[in-house]
Amino acid sequence: MRRVASTVALVALLIGVGHAFDGSMPVPVPGTSHIFAPGPRSLGLAGLAVNPSSIGDFDGVVALAYVKGRAVGGDGRRFVMANDMRVMSGSYLAADGSRHSGSFAFI
Repeated sequence: MRRVASTVALVALLIGVGHAFDGSMPVPVPGTSHIFAPGPRSLGLAGLAVNPSSIGDFDGVVALAYVKGRAVGGDGRRFVMANDMRVMSGSYLAADGSRHSGSFAFI
């Protein structure tokens, strides 16, 4: 589990390099406090007509995968793991109002 957390932290750091303080970071989808999980309602997801991007004012392509499996924690405890992974590439309106192009990963 520590390895997964370290990998996620590293990816987040690499994505943010060079953009952390210059106002060019994307803005989350406005009016929401969560990220939508598109997919069939019968599986407990939000439906097929929801925005798969976690970025507001985004115009591009989103690849989405739901991964489920069994895992073992560092303490030896077993559990079922369910992950939502997304990759987005396109243009977005940044926090400072400027338009940018970029690629992002959400793990």
